[in-house]
Amino acid sequence: MPHDDVSDALRRAMESALRVWAERFDGTNDPLYWVLRIKAAETHGGPGRANLLVDVPDAVRDDVAAHLDADARYWDNIRYADLDRVAQLWGVVVNAVRVVADSPMATERQREVFAYPAESLYSFFRAARDRMEIADQLYHFFKPMPAPECQALAALLNVHVDAPLDVDLMCRLVRLLDGEGPLSDGEAADLDNLSNTGLVDAAFRGLRRQA
Repeated sequence: MPHDDVSDALRRAMESALRVWAERFDGTNDPLYWVLRIKAAETHGGPGRANLLVDVPDAVRDDVAAHLDADARYWDNIRYADLDRVAQLWGVVVNAVRVVADSPMATERQREVFAYPAESLYSFFRAARDRMEIADQLYHFFKPMPAPECQALAALLNVHVDAPLDVDLMCRLVRLLDGEGPLSDGEAADLDNLSNTGLVDAAFRGLRRQA
C-alpha cells in the first residue's frame, strides 16, 4: 500500500477510535482525547486548532492548549522535518505510553511534553480495542513494523489474546518491548508471564537477550 494510503488509513482508524472513546468512555473530559482529536483534524486540513478549542470543556481547555503548545514545540525540530503529521499524531501515543510506563527509552524532554495520566492512555487503548474492526486494522498496520515502539502498539491493539488489558499490564508490556540490552530478572519474569497470554510472541526473544 502506498505511503499516503497508509497514512490516510491510520488517520481514519485513529478518528474511529476517538469517536468510540467520546461516545462510550467519556473521552470528551480527557485532555489526551482532545489533543489527539485536534491533531487528527490538522492532518488533513480540517478545522483549525482555534476553532476546535472552543468545543473543549472549560475544565480542561487550558490543559489541552498547554499540551498542544508543548507538542508543537517538540515536533518543530530539524530531526522531525520529514515526519508527516499522521506519524506525529501516533507519536503522541507512542511517547505518552513510554512516559507512563517509565520506559528507559523515554527522554527527559518526552517526560515533560507527553506527561498524561496512565488512565488516559488505558482509556484510549480500551476505546481502540472496543470495536474489532478498528483494533484489527491498527494491529495489522503496526505488527509488520520492526521498531520496538510499533511492536508495543501492535501488542496493545491485539484483541486476540487471553488477558484483558489493564494499566499495569500495559506498562509492563511497553517496558519489555521498548527496553534495550539483557533482560533483568524482573523483566524475564514479566516476559514469561506475558508470553502465556499471547501478548508477546516468540519473536520477541530475538529483540532482547535474556540475562
